[in-house]
Amino acid sequence: MLGQAYITGLQEGSHGRLAIMPTHFPGAGSSDRAGYLEIATVRKSLVELQQSDLVPFAAVTQGNAPVAGLLAPHIRYQGFQGNIRASTPPVSFDPQALEGLLRLGQLPTWRANGGLITSNPLGVPAIERFYDDTGQIFPHRQVAKDSLLAGNDLLYVGEFGLGNDPVSHLENVRDTIVWFQEKYETDPAFQQRVDEAVWRILALKLRLYEGDLSLENILPTAEQFTQVGHNPSPAFAVAQEGLTLLFPTAEELLERLPGPPTDTDQLVIFTDVRLTQACPTCPATAPIGREVVAERILALYGPQGSGQMQASQLQSFAFDELQLFLDTPGPILPPATPTPIPTPEIPEGIEVLITPEPVPTTAVAPPPSAYNVQEAIGTADWFIFAMLDVQPGTASAALKNLLAQRPDLLRNKRIIVLAFDAPYYLDTTEVSKLTAYMGVYGTGASGIDAAVRALFRDATLRGASPVTVEGVGYNLRQALAPASNQIIPLNIELDGELETPQDGSALELLPGATLRLRTGIIHDRNGRPVPDGTLVQFTLQDRTQGFFSVIGEVPTREGVAGFDYVLEARVGQFRITAATGQARTSEEVNIAIGENISIVVLSPTPEPTATHTPIPTTTPTPTPLPSPTATSSPTPTPLPPSEGVQVAISWPQLQHLAGLVGGLVLVGGTAGVLNRGRGRRTPSQKLAQLLWGVLGGLLAYNYVLWALPGTAVWLSLFGTWATFWAILFGGLVGLLSSRKL
Repeated sequence: MLGQAYITGLQEGSHGRLAIMPTHFPGAGSSDRAGYLEIATVRKSLVELQQSDLVPFAAVTQGNAPVAGLLAPHIRYQGFQGNIRASTPPVSFDPQALEGLLRLGQLPTWRANGGLITSNPLGVPAIERFYDDTGQIFPHRQVAKDSLLAGNDLLYVGEFGLGNDPVSHLENVRDTIVWFQEKYETDPAFQQRVDEAVWRILALKLRLYEGDLSLENILPTAEQFTQVGHNPSPAFAVAQEGLTLLFPTAEELLERLPGPPTDTDQLVIFTDVRLTQACPTCPATAPIGREVVAERILALYGPQGSGQMQASQLQSFAFDELQLFLDTPGPILPPATPTPIPTPEIPEGIEVLITPEPVPTTAVAPPPSAYNVQEAIGTADWFIFAMLDVQPGTASAALKNLLAQRPDLLRNKRIIVLAFDAPYYLDTTEVSKLTAYMGVYGTGASGIDAAVRALFRDATLRGASPVTVEGVGYNLRQALAPASNQIIPLNIELDGELETPQDGSALELLPGATLRLRTGIIHDRNGRPVPDGTLVQFTLQDRTQGFFSVIGEVPTREGVAGFDYVLEARVGQFRITAATGQARTSEEVNIAIGENISIVVLSPTPEPTATHTPIPTTTPTPTPLPSPTATSSPTPTPLPPSEGVQVAISWPQLQHLAGLVGGLVLVGGTAGVLNRGRGRRTPSQKLAQLLWGVLGGLLAYNYVLWALPGTAVWLSLFGTWATFWAILFGGLVGLLSSRKL
């Protein structure tokens, strides 16, 4: 839902002129590595992918404004097509795997309507090693051809040179284009695949620019640029709404952290300073700078802010400095201070003709960073970790290494982890050593600002994780399921307006009218509307006969499901309820049908809760035994009836019982008539025929009682004696079947 909302915002903000292509289809959340240096393998069956990873892609490829394309990752999906070996190509180069995925659900319709598939960067080290594990050759022509024939319409030729060399990158792109032109002229199959891809690309461009591909229509004008403003408030609001308390619970957090840092606390901040490049020639930048968190704390709570903190209370380090400290055997000693060479004294009376040059002094070397980290840890009251993802063998794993190797350094400290990337890189044991674990999900200025405010209790952690976090026992699929402790509202829509008669007031309708039912917002276990497509089951109960039948299953949209029910011209008392998942209780639409139809919506009556009355404990007093005397037999005192015990049976139940008994008796009698005069049949054969008849009757009885498909017609024909005729019909079928054995 988070991704779907983000895509909707991009479409609305661009007025439909952005070609949005989510990554990484069919999902990379279960991979154990980024896939840049080495191709990852995800072991999930097709059923598991459909239940989890594929759900968001199915959502954004449906509806009125589906995404333009999907990006296929360099990941192997082992197991969803049977026993796939780990040596198979990644899905971006596997035509069978990609074609199989695009046949699922509504994806064939999206693909037929022009949906594009885009490749991941084709020159990353993982692909270089896949084609040549020695790293000496990069077959750029073959890489591009394989990617196109696998089903990718757009080829992303990023880092398309061996070793990310920009010169070879450009030469390879040019050579591939020339070779594609030659192959297009000589290879009919290749020509057909290129034509298909180009058709999709041109169709997309025509949709984006409403059929006008002129430069005047495509390029924005200077006036349009001046109309674009910068308003940080929406980004900050999104960051605040997304802040998530992953561990512990809100109640436990109040015990662990009674308050924010005070003016006597020392805070040590470790940041995963990761240099990245948007392109080979772009300058390297860090998503989060080494001092950024400390600077934001001082801006909000320092001398120029609320005055809660001073600069001397904050120390900042990078993850690589923390890792260097962990790798250095301790204790780490400070560097020795060099002793300055004294200036020679000149005796009195001696004239110095040459002015002596000053004796050079050796500059004092700054303490090594490992020593600074050691000293900061020794004085710290709070540890704050600004964390991104974790790549084993790099400094990004410094936090995990600290928790595993030196837990003694963290004793009696307050340890706060801010996950600015995905929050599932810490396991359960590591999380248990933390004071608090918060999800931020973004490295922008708004996310850092919101995280700092949450640390100082100025922002509420009201978000919910959009991904499964096994380390804290959070399962996304379970969290998005309907909450079981809710009562689903049921409303009636008339002429486009909701009319909900309650408190005994009735709505009058005529037979044949359509009753338009709409639920209120159904909430998931996070307290938010359930995902679109959650099935809601509407059930009709015949209150006279006691039958239940499912009259419809409708998917939700923005947490609401609607169902149209045509009121039949049959006399009776009926009740419609709604249920989904574990949410089984809803408001009740009670329908009374006579000459007219009366409809009342009532809230369900809560079941009485048994109240336990404690029995007072008394010390028994010994009672002297009476002397035996002759007495008459006591008159028994009738016991009062037990409260709450109902021995009455309703008329529909009596009809069901009479139909059951009467039907079985008639089936037994019919079996006796059929066996009369057939002396050649043994007693066991006659008994078998009787049992076949009884079995057929009971099966038919249960079929009607459970309101399985087709029973509505049967009920309308036979009314209250439907079970009797069902037993009789099923029994006769069973008897006739036994005669053929």
